[in-house]
Amino acid sequence: MLKNKLMSGFLHLSDFHLVEDETASSRAFNAKYILKNTVDKILGKKEDFGNLDGVIITGDISDDGSKASYSDAYDILKELNLPLLAIPGNHDLRQPMMNYFAKDIDIQSSEFFDWVYETSDTLIIGLDTLVEGQNHGMLQSESLNLLIEKLNQPTEKNIILAIHHPPINTGIPFMDEIGLKNSDELLECLNVANQPIRILCGHVHGIYQGSLGIHSVVTAPSTCTRFSFNRRVNAPKGFKLFPTGFAYLDTSSNGFWTPLITSNRQ
Repeated sequence: MLKNKLMSGFLHLSDFHLVEDETASSRAFNAKYILKNTVDKILGKKEDFGNLDGVIITGDISDDGSKASYSDAYDILKELNLPLLAIPGNHDLRQPMMNYFAKDIDIQSSEFFDWVYETSDTLIIGLDTLVEGQNHGMLQSESLNLLIEKLNQPTEKNIILAIHHPPINTGIPFMDEIGLKNSDELLECLNVANQPIRILCGHVHGIYQGSLGIHSVVTAPSTCTRFSFNRRVNAPKGFKLFPTGFAYLDTSSNGFWTPLITSNRQ
């Protein structure tokens, strides 16, 4: 066992949905403004977080896959002066995203946005669930094989898995229909590890907690919008502008994940 090891701290942000031209967008919000506002709020209280080792971003940086949306997001987020550890969501496109968000991570494949990142006490594995042109998520065999390979390597570090699509149901029918389609395969791979894995997700624009076997699952709030909790099959599919937010993660074995709610109304 490692003795007196330092904990690692991360911010967990998700679902920015930036577009190339906010002024031409028919959306009811300015995602670029909201992300900038969120980062400014983080900077204003950065000392409150103590040690920070990076920013875990669980997908949907862009809403339209445009180069400009990734450029804008990167320029805003780099003000945090922290490693940016991002995986794609269903609205993202791999290639333009890689041009900006592959700088701080060890990409493991030329085809998928899979990576590993380590601190002194924590191993983070980011896996690509994007099926371009579709809204649901799927972990490809290459990604699952990478996960098994990393989990088979002996380690005393705490392990975090970052994916966009939750491997659990949230109770919102229209979102659960486009969740991760091969959660059973993911669980089989995770069970190779000799410890519980913390799974961080995005996609559902809200705070949900559950488990996949012995492994905990949490979903971060979106920085820009939220979906209302409504279990009716015919529930409306629109979004609301608040509350929104991000989360903080202490990765130590007795650590915690906690959401931090913000108001981004213009």
